[in-house]
Amino acid sequence: MWLSTASARSIVKGCPGYSASHVTTTSHGLHALLTLNGPPCNIYGQDIADLALTVRADTDSRLHIHISDTANTQFQIPESVLPLDKGAGTDKRHSSLQFVHTHSKTSGFGFKVLRGGKPIFDTTGHPLVFEDQYLELTSNVPADANIYGLGESPNWFRRDPQNTTITLWNRDVADPLGENVYGSHSVFMELRDKQFHGCYLHNSHGMDVILANQTVQFRVLGGTLDLYFFAGPSALSVVDQYTQLVGRPNRIPYWALGFHNCRFGYTGVGE
Repeated sequence: MWLSTASARSIVKGCPGYSASHVTTTSHGLHALLTLNGPPCNIYGQDIADLALTVRADTDSRLHIHISDTANTQFQIPESVLPLDKGAGTDKRHSSLQFVHTHSKTSGFGFKVLRGGKPIFDTTGHPLVFEDQYLELTSNVPADANIYGLGESPNWFRRDPQNTTITLWNRDVADPLGENVYGSHSVFMELRDKQFHGCYLHNSHGMDVILANQTVQFRVLGGTLDLYFFAGPSALSVVDQYTQLVGRPNRIPYWALGFHNCRFGYTGVGE
């Protein structure tokens, strides 16, 4: 996409971030108001001054964090298109994942998702950018992070944490290495401290996901930051928790099993 660069450093300079206020806690999480922390950037549209933050422990292994505009004018994926499992809600004290928010004079509001007291997602030090046509969210990761997913892009199974740009923008093209193809799946899992966790951004806009400079950064062309975190701790349990949210794959019929061959590229029956 046109937003890609070789670095995960913000491409919008001097953005003020946001300040959190009117924080209300619940047994399952919290609600807060996020207000622009200084003069707007207005780089790829207009900065949205007032945002709503909602945090909810959907289950004991899934945490939902949603940052949206208070006016509710940004596009969100309709429930009729992709109904999500909302979970019964669990007492946040018993959740495997904990939410902590912070504030910095230079970057404003930030947050951490903790598992066992250790961060698995940490935006501190990186200002949140929320414009009507551009969102940017950055999390710190280890220097040699083990990150998998973020398809569909033919590449090495483990994503290079030092220099990877993954574009999620569907197109029909003949499997170019390292480029975007047929599908977009804005979900990844990471192996950290011998345990897996997962992160899913529920957003249908075109986006780049950048891995560089010990960060993972989402650059999105609109919508909201509708995030789900999965506690794992195994790779299989992350997949199970993710598909519990978005839906299980259908069982394929018996006759569909076996050898399949694509005809694309053949010029005649002889080939």
